Amino acid sequence: MSPNQDPAKCPLLNPEFERIREKHTILASTGCTRDFCQSGRLIHTDEPKVGENRSLHLVEQEATCFLQTLREEGFYDSEDAYQNRLDQVQYEIQAGSLEGDVQKDHSSSKLGGTWTQTHQELEFGIRRAWRNSRKCIMRSHCEELKLCDLRGVNSSAAMVTELVQGVCDAFNGGNVQPTVFVFPPRNVNARGPMIWNHQVLQFAGYETEGGEVLGDPMSVAITKAVIDLGWQPPQPRGRWDLLPLVAMAEGDRPAMIELPADLRKLVSIRHPKYITEFERLDLKWVAFPALTRLGFDIGGVQYTAAPFIGWFMDAEVGVRDLADSFRYNVLPDIVDALGLTRDKLHGDVEVFEDLPEYEKLFLLSRAQTELNYAVHWSFIQARVNMTDTLTASLDWCRYDDDFKEKNGHRLPADPYWLAPPQGSIVPLWHRGGAPNYQPKPMICKHVQDPIKAWRRERQKGIAGAQISKTVAVVEGPTAITTKKGSETGTMTYRIKLALLRKSLQLFRKTQKGLQEPETEAETVPTTQQTEIFFPHDSLQLLQRTQKKVQSPANGNQCISVFFCSAGTVAEKLANKVHRWLSNLVKGSTDLQLRSRVEPLNSLNVSNLTVGNILLIIVSSTGQGEIPANGLGLPRLCKTIFAKDRTRGFRFAVFGNGDSRYSATYNGAAIKINDHLTQVGGHSLAVGVFQADTAIAPLPLSALKSWLDEVQPSIINRPIERLATAVVRSATNDRQLQTFKRHCIFDFHHCTSSREHTAVFVKVNPVVELGQKYEDYQDRLLSTLGKASLVGTASGMHEGKDGSFLATFDVHNDQFEEMNCIQILPSNAPTKVNQALRSLCVKRSDHVNLGLNGKDPTYLSFLTDYVDLDLPFSDVECLEAVEFASHRGLSGASLSRLPAHEVLGRLHGSIVWMNDEQRCAFMRDMCEAMSLLHTRTYSIASSPHYRSSRTRANGSAGRELDIMVKSIPGGRFSDTFMKESTIPASLRYRIVDSPSGATIRKHHLRPFVIVATGAGFGPVRCLLQWRISIIRDALATGQQPLPGRGSEISLFLGLKPPDVQLTLDVLNEAMALNLIDVLDIVLSNATKCRVYESLLRCPQRLRDKLLRRQGMAFVCTNRAAALATKGVFESVLGGCVGEMLGERYVEEVF
Repeated sequence: MSPNQDPAKCPLLNPEFERIREKHTILASTGCTRDFCQSGRLIHTDEPKVGENRSLHLVEQEATCFLQTLREEGFYDSEDAYQNRLDQVQYEIQAGSLEGDVQKDHSSSKLGGTWTQTHQELEFGIRRAWRNSRKCIMRSHCEELKLCDLRGVNSSAAMVTELVQGVCDAFNGGNVQPTVFVFPPRNVNARGPMIWNHQVLQFAGYETEGGEVLGDPMSVAITKAVIDLGWQPPQPRGRWDLLPLVAMAEGDRPAMIELPADLRKLVSIRHPKYITEFERLDLKWVAFPALTRLGFDIGGVQYTAAPFIGWFMDAEVGVRDLADSFRYNVLPDIVDALGLTRDKLHGDVEVFEDLPEYEKLFLLSRAQTELNYAVHWSFIQARVNMTDTLTASLDWCRYDDDFKEKNGHRLPADPYWLAPPQGSIVPLWHRGGAPNYQPKPMICKHVQDPIKAWRRERQKGIAGAQISKTVAVVEGPTAITTKKGSETGTMTYRIKLALLRKSLQLFRKTQKGLQEPETEAETVPTTQQTEIFFPHDSLQLLQRTQKKVQSPANGNQCISVFFCSAGTVAEKLANKVHRWLSNLVKGSTDLQLRSRVEPLNSLNVSNLTVGNILLIIVSSTGQGEIPANGLGLPRLCKTIFAKDRTRGFRFAVFGNGDSRYSATYNGAAIKINDHLTQVGGHSLAVGVFQADTAIAPLPLSALKSWLDEVQPSIINRPIERLATAVVRSATNDRQLQTFKRHCIFDFHHCTSSREHTAVFVKVNPVVELGQKYEDYQDRLLSTLGKASLVGTASGMHEGKDGSFLATFDVHNDQFEEMNCIQILPSNAPTKVNQALRSLCVKRSDHVNLGLNGKDPTYLSFLTDYVDLDLPFSDVECLEAVEFASHRGLSGASLSRLPAHEVLGRLHGSIVWMNDEQRCAFMRDMCEAMSLLHTRTYSIASSPHYRSSRTRANGSAGRELDIMVKSIPGGRFSDTFMKESTIPASLRYRIVDSPSGATIRKHHLRPFVIVATGAGFGPVRCLLQWRISIIRDALATGQQPLPGRGSEISLFLGLKPPDVQLTLDVLNEAMALNLIDVLDIVLSNATKCRVYESLLRCPQRLRDKLLRRQGMAFVCTNRAAALATKGVFESVLGGCVGEMLGERYVEEVF
């Protein structure tokens, strides 16, 4: 039914349609009417599109409906807040309105202007638009969708640069984070920004003279267009050539950029059974889909360029892209390669085409099945996210069913698009009754073709296309030298470094991450009876604690099984647990099992009371987030926490994670465990049981181990567990004396024929311990402020080393050019929470360090005082604890493990310690832990540099960059960065570099600079400083400084991945004629070094350093600095220190 049709006259209107109408006052057209249905059409006529003028009334109406939806979702604290926001929006729309034509009906009208949505409003809008996308089967992941806000990017060159960088970040090495990159919205009477490509990763299609196509036939038109724009295809041309990315901002010419190598890596399609056959076929595909010609229509605002990255469903590639006859059409080749026609061709039947149709269908279906399996298997081997058709269909059905149960109607669905290509073997094929309607916000196409739009604009007088290419990496030394006499310099390239024009504005994006709130670890009150006993092994004395779990008064307990997952594995495991429990509770009078497993969102307050046992299977999604069907739990726990925390239910969490993504491994399970603990739940197990799908895709063995662990607690019998060992047998004098060095004992004789046992009574105070931490507090922590890591940019390829830029918000703290920042790389919240759970302490409890009222909390101590990634310095006391836990690790083994791992292994022992024992252990632990130390980095940005790039996090503070060399195992560059979620908090202080005062004193002199790797950081700062000086001069009409004669000769030694980290500032500096020589030497097998390049222009260097009194600035490692100094002395003909004095500066790292 058309949205304009009177619903009262529609004979098909039913209660579900009425509820849809009540929920959505504005529905976009689906193109269907009472007389004509378009459900069988691939593209419907009359579908709404972005890029069209709309009347003022319609824009106001859509904006109001959107804000009302936000109000219903709890975005506004009060009705007044909602009304104020509505007034602001309507004023902005009216202020931007113009007289003009409404494209829909070609009538003249007052056209509605656009309005500026907040980051939160826009993020909600893109998520809701995805949920409303009736053609998409993956909508169950809509709450995981991230926003990369690029609305401040207003040039074509910046569009392609920012998009490439953002896509690299979202691809995340194969663990794809669904992300929408939103560029500025369309203005009235304008087309808005547009992207030429259909996808970020799109294969070229070359039409041959014979009319055939090499590559993707769908890409023939755009391939011709980008060649006309100036792209030179690789030679020889191939089937798998990736097109460059082309974009054009509103009112700007197109910009084109070649994709970096890490995005160009394709997944080779192989089959585990037909290895040789598929290798000969040489099939490939791109690693992810990223649609680029779709727009978002949100509250009357039209976003015409909003690329969307996600992951593939296997059938998209195996059944459609590679198999469709109008695409790559590989099924006949597979039939031939696998020899499927071997028994079919005989007599007059000589070739495949001669076979009867039913035989061809059989063979093509067999080939399609093998291809689809090969695609999915290959993506698994490449460690790139992909879902299968059956999982996607089940996810969608469950998501739609849950939505209907909650809202009374189903989500919009177009059966032509949702029905999987495999047909009736997928249950979704038989699913009927889904309403095909289109609410807003929505995802839709642009009314114009971008290539045709550009051709029309070019005919109106916009000349030329701006082409921006990435560096072509070559081995061996390479040089770029500027020739004088041209406007921006004519460059001779061995590296093809693209220079932007003087008017080009560069933009920088900072990815904004959401961090789950940390929860407080609770020590569960229990009733304990302690008994001394002697185990059968007379060489070991053990203490056993008997734990009695409080039961409800009536003795009845209800067991519930929940799952939380973006896929189907958690639900499968939950059903297995349910079947196991069914057998367990048979015949029991005090145990009841709920009839079926349910998604975690079904859990309610009544489940979180005494007498309930919850078993929860959790898979993580995205960056360790809780999947959509479990997001109700944090909100429920927050409500309960504000009212009542003593609830007394019991629970156990099974985490189904992938250890290949160590920073987010089982992150959702840990968060759910913490939420339940926070509201008074008692864990049946020691923390989260963490299974690993990297080892077993369906971790049944791990599930069995978990059930074996929780079963004794479920059947509610007293559980005997071995706890902390006090000492070995008293006959082992050496062990006993070792242990006595740490603790004082009172020996109590037991009425037994066996030996004595020892029990902790008190701890001998250690004066040195207090002094150690008091010095740390006074000399370091008290001098540090708090900063936020708000973004990173990396040029590294997977598996290769290199450097990265890290951006910090130092919250309006002041710093100067050439300063350094000292960073205290705090322990990750996940490790801190793990340590808190292992130690059975609250984060708000204070550590007894004897600091006279200045003792830190455990949260502060484990975060900022000690290094949980370093081993204990003394494990003798810990060894005794380990012996009692029956895990058999020697002191030598423990001494090699990180502290957080040791604590995790000791949790089963620590939990049964009495207060005196725990006090003694805590002091020994604090004495043996290593302190955190700061790391010092040169600041790689100028505080005067007013970048025109818009940070996605919208920070109002003062930001600075550092350039960091990535070192495997490095405390900040590797461990902290992998484990942190941006934005990440840490402590810091600003200090001056040894050469800072000298450089600031002479910063306008000519410079000869030699820098390698991360040593480019201070060089970047200096270049930005000079750029800012020219910007200010141009803005005020003064003579720009530094002027002619103070240029920089720059010699850089870089690893190939690091080159793109230098491009933004080098492009701008060279466009402003700040650099007269740029010589880049890449890492190479022949060991050519950058300082050798100084010998190519000795006369220029002597003139600059001696006659013009220039500066020599060296930023390298120690060995390279010594070699560079020798080359300078060779060029200048004397001791560089004596000839240049303070004008020769080294920063050695």
